[in-house]
Amino acid sequence: MKTYKSILNFNRHLTIVLMVFVLVAISILMLSGCSTTDDTVGKTTPPVQENTSQAPTTSQPIDHNVDMDPDPLMADDKELSLEGYGAKGALADKDLTIIDMLMYAVQDEYLARGEYLAIIDKFGSQRPYSNIISAEETHLAYLKEVYLAYGLDFPADGSAEHIVVPANLLEAAKTGVQAEIDNIAMYELFLTYDLPENVFEVFSALKSGSDSHLEAFQRQVEKLK
Repeated sequence: MKTYKSILNFNRHLTIVLMVFVLVAISILMLSGCSTTDDTVGKTTPPVQENTSQAPTTSQPIDHNVDMDPDPLMADDKELSLEGYGAKGALADKDLTIIDMLMYAVQDEYLARGEYLAIIDKFGSQRPYSNIISAEETHLAYLKEVYLAYGLDFPADGSAEHIVVPANLLEAAKTGVQAEIDNIAMYELFLTYDLPENVFEVFSALKSGSDSHLEAFQRQVEKLK
């Protein structure tokens, strides 16, 4: 009889222990669930943004390196003698100095920015012009770094008298293509010269940016044909 009671008491104790264990487990699971819920309350998954970009034409920084304490330019390198304006002037110039190249580059970047701003003013803000204008600002900033490094005054924008506003968007895209072709040819010419490291770095970076712009305009021409 004692043995039976002992077994019964043991079973009761075991049942109580199991019930306590189950209750603790349930509590842990509930707390875990609440924590997960709290972390996500009020949060929604952002919608996937459609990529409407037409080309890598953003103002993302281009790799370049400017030494702000370079060797000074030689006297001959600082002689300014221009044969025209921007890329067209540079490509016609048979006696380029370092300061000539820098001036032509600044003029051409000003001209590109002015052309694309005029197109947006006439036809409204749209790609690729809105993207590329930001990139042109970056190009001018890089050239300004070079001028600053050599202690030179950065030229003012005199592009307004050289800007021609296209009649329609197809003509505008074709204008962009030709402008970038000329710009790339200008930098390719400059890079055949023995340049200071600062100037070489920035001209190389700007040519790379213009390569991307050209692709964007070429796609725009194909789209509008």
